[in-house]
Amino acid sequence: MKYTILVIEDDKEMIENIAGILQLADYHVLTALNGRDGIAQAQRHKPDLILCDIMMPELDGFGVLKILSNNPQTAGIPFIFLTAKADRSDQRMGMDLGADDYITKPFDGSELLKVVDVRLRKHEHIVSSAESKIEDLDQFYSHARQLKEFQNLSQNRVIRKIRKKDFIYMEGLEPNDLFVIRKGIIKTYKTTQDGKELVTGLHKEGEFIGFLPLIENTPYNESAVVLEDAEVYLIPKDDFLSLIYTNHEIARNFIRILSSNLHETEQRLMEMAYQSVRQRVASALIKICEQVYPNERGKLINLARKDISGLVGTATESLNRTLADFRDEHILELTESGIRILDKKKLEHIAQ
Repeated sequence: MKYTILVIEDDKEMIENIAGILQLADYHVLTALNGRDGIAQAQRHKPDLILCDIMMPELDGFGVLKILSNNPQTAGIPFIFLTAKADRSDQRMGMDLGADDYITKPFDGSELLKVVDVRLRKHEHIVSSAESKIEDLDQFYSHARQLKEFQNLSQNRVIRKIRKKDFIYMEGLEPNDLFVIRKGIIKTYKTTQDGKELVTGLHKEGEFIGFLPLIENTPYNESAVVLEDAEVYLIPKDDFLSLIYTNHEIARNFIRILSSNLHETEQRLMEMAYQSVRQRVASALIKICEQVYPNERGKLINLARKDISGLVGTATESLNRTLADFRDEHILELTESGIRILDKKKLEHIAQ
């Protein structure tokens, strides 16, 4: 796949140098000499990534990012600032607005290509993960309705509203339904022998939970509790099993979800075995941003500390000490409302 990169830079020599480096690396490059033209090209061509100077006349880089972030068609495009300033306030303002990264001028070609490659791969992974879920429940039922025995399935769909802190299902109980999240955030976790929680996943709108026990015909091996007021669809167990055993396309989708979940679990086990608490906390914060709030730039992480520590696999006291260290290093901001990432680039460097 040949990626398209839009470069917005008012310095003609600089934009030619950047375009030349990217073209040598086999990227398709679009250029704009001012913010207004850059916005027009981004909306017209939907590039895979945007490199944008901050200091420009008429409309600066902050204005470009704000406008593109408010447009659903361009909000998800990875955005990297090019800045001649090493001023932390500029970097902080850019990250607060939702920039994915920044490069400080002057930079060499290898640094530019590395940052671009990392951002494209991360974005591709997020998109791929999203595609492993059936985002549109109506589409899910349209597949079912093609089969005669499921013509009435959609008519029996139940929507349940569940308040924050209430359980959807509990470890050890027998499953009766498949749950599809329509709204809210849900935590799944296992309870250890000494009563501690190990968070196995954070789930948002469009995701399926609780389907593996249905397939294996076993009790739930984890619990699911609501972190933000939620609405879920309930699909009866018999309907779900009949659907996946009869419709090969639906079955393949659930196999892909299982594969993705297995890969993520293996990765977390490796992190817990070989990484420091500092690395694991950084990795968990990045994961929460990308999985729970992927389209909400500058969003506060307002999950409870015990939930974050359960995801990290450490004591809450250790998490608090690490967060305090990150605050002192100006990597994040701790407020009464939650955690705001100030320097995602440093956080990713720590997590490596």
